[in-house]
Amino acid sequence: MNYDLLIFDMDGVVIDSNVLFHRADDEFFKRRGIAFNQQELLALLSGVHITDGIKMLVDKFKLQGNIEDLQNERMELLRQEYQNNLEYVKGFEDFFKRAQATGIKTCIATSSVDELLELARHRLKLDEKFNGTIFKASDVGNVSKPNPAVFLHAAKQMGVELNRCLVIEDAPKGVQAANTASMYSIGITPDCQKKRSLRQIW
Repeated sequence: MNYDLLIFDMDGVVIDSNVLFHRADDEFFKRRGIAFNQQELLALLSGVHITDGIKMLVDKFKLQGNIEDLQNERMELLRQEYQNNLEYVKGFEDFFKRAQATGIKTCIATSSVDELLELARHRLKLDEKFNGTIFKASDVGNVSKPNPAVFLHAAKQMGVELNRCLVIEDAPKGVQAANTASMYSIGITPDCQKKRSLRQIW
């Protein structure tokens, strides 16, 4: 089937941010003397807006302290990683060039928090690559996937019917959101735990 719009999730699909979250969370938990399983944490937080994520971490690990302070601490760690170490996912730029050559429309639809998105836009010049067609959670009331709101918003803004959209995601919640929006989806799976979760959705 031919598609009219290719919608990219950002984290883990366009930008290689998962490793940055790993490093930031390593430091965040090391400061508290808490051991954690990185794969379980990735499965828990993948595709989740960062403000929802800190609440999930507080519940799961019984973290002590003010949620806003914890959020600010984690954000500062992530900010440093994004500013200094953020790169494109390996192979993305070549794939993107080949997709563009077909004439298909492209955009990003992300649950990322605005501050991290802006750092990514600046460091990797995302607006030049996507001609400014970047849609975010704050456009739709900061609701996270699996709510399909950001995908529905992207399709509307791009003027494309839902069943003519193809979403590329790396998170089970993102695939679920695409399915709920009646879009086609491709799930990329860099680790086995997410692969199992994606299988359950498909």
